[in-house]
Amino acid sequence: MGLVQRVLDEAGLCTLSITQNLEITAIVMPSRALYVGHPFGLTFGAVGDAATQQAVLAAMLDAAETMTHRGVRDSGFEWERDDLRHRQLRKQGR
Repeated sequence: MGLVQRVLDEAGLCTLSITQNLEITAIVMPSRALYVGHPFGLTFGAVGDAATQQAVLAAMLDAAETMTHRGVRDSGFEWERDDLRHRQLRKQGR
């Protein structure tokens, strides 16, 4: 996504990506990104957790409006329900 994002930015379109892996984001270097520390597949929060989903969306829209330079903004969202995110990062899905 970050590579496509750069092309769109160069064409004059403001873009923002959401990232869940800072290491990959550092390699791809998108123009603007919002870091969300949730498990893969649950970027906006758990199924049925409308409050968190709306909060992540609000953080994304705020970042799109206020980020004026390249970089990654930490949204402050971290997954605390269980260790799913840590297992995914270690490639241990279960």
